[in-house]
Amino acid sequence: MKLFRLLKFLRKSILFLFFSGAGIISCTTTKDAISPSIQLISESEFQNVLSSHTRQKQIYSGLYNSMDITATLITSKVAAAQMDQMARLYLWDENKYTQEKVKSEEKLKKETEFFVSFFTPERKHDDLHKNQTLWKIFLDVGGKRYEGKTKKIKLLTEEIQGIYAYHNRFATPYSVIFPVAVKNIESFKEIKMTVTGPVGSATLEF
Repeated sequence: MKLFRLLKFLRKSILFLFFSGAGIISCTTTKDAISPSIQLISESEFQNVLSSHTRQKQIYSGLYNSMDITATLITSKVAAAQMDQMARLYLWDENKYTQEKVKSEEKLKKETEFFVSFFTPERKHDDLHKNQTLWKIFLDVGGKRYEGKTKKIKLLTEEIQGIYAYHNRFATPYSVIFPVAVKNIESFKEIKMTVTGPVGSATLEF
């Protein structure tokens, strides 16, 4: 009986030491994986930035929801916040962070991008990215209108939610690109994106 108790005690001690050690290693790895020279904003700050650049519209036909659209305008501020969030999620080192930041800034000089989480109950109407789509997407800013090009985002829902927490598995994720540099338009007070077609029309004001 004494031998049994001794073995049981030793087993518990070994398991305790193993999990304690694993916890220390895990914490150390997470802490050391991101370079101290990278100053990241907090996750709550990131969510605040994202929220201030996100709009939602629900369109109804009678009692039925015909379209639900949530979109984020990726301004310079949003892009910078997203870099920090990606660095936190994927434990980027300083070199990776710098490379991605340069790519992002180059993109901002060429185009304006919106992330769009789109839902419609009719599957055949969920075709924003197709050549023969039912929909047209416009950006109105500074007295000019730009037509967008849409691409379906092929990532897991969980991956997308790491950046856009409001997205859900019932909606389809899209990237909508307009041929105007976001750096040239983000100072305007009125920026409108419109999604319109036979099913319905929604204008989001940023």
